[in-house]
Amino acid sequence: MLSIILLSYQSEKRIDKFFGALNQKMLEENIKFECIIMDDASTDASHTIALQLEKQYKNVRAFQLSRNFTSHYSIFAGFSKVRGSCAVALPDDFQVPLETVVEMYRLWEEGKKVIIPYRKERDDSFISNIFSNLYYSIMNILSEVKFPKGGADIFLADREIIDIFNKHIHPKNTSTIVEVLRLGFDPVYLPFNRPAGNNRNSRWTLRKKMRL
Repeated sequence: MLSIILLSYQSEKRIDKFFGALNQKMLEENIKFECIIMDDASTDASHTIALQLEKQYKNVRAFQLSRNFTSHYSIFAGFSKVRGSCAVALPDDFQVPLETVVEMYRLWEEGKKVIIPYRKERDDSFISNIFSNLYYSIMNILSEVKFPKGGADIFLADREIIDIFNKHIHPKNTSTIVEVLRLGFDPVYLPFNRPAGNNRNSRWTLRKKMRL
């Protein structure tokens, strides 16, 4: 079973549509999955809608963090709840194509334990590009991890890796992508193109980017 951690924040206008598309895609591909909706303390109706989906679908479970911690903490929290043989965290805005999720799962079926998708090109704003390039450059130069060109922030992980996260890695002052790169498993890098027309405003404020 594939566990999908759905990263929700101020998502009342997106979450129902995204889950509908996700559910349809998994049915078409005959992939058994569960959806862990992890709400990062939204102030709108996001969590209420997630709870409604939980009542409607047996493979959906909804949780909410006590305050807004950012998506890195949401992924750690999601890992503590998943029951599948592998897991991936996804934003709820189609930034990662569902076809890419299927590709990651098929690579896991072939025996790959870490699959990291990365965007071929970045079409973000000038300021966002500066922060992204600066962050990944600093990490590649000064740390023990090496990001692919353009960076990456999500991945599909085998159950063995999820268990390591849950038992041995604390989320403070780190992120799941940094930790999975540090673990020593041989990742498979999967390029993808973000769907056109998906240039929404980032949830990462200037303050959050500086803190990261």
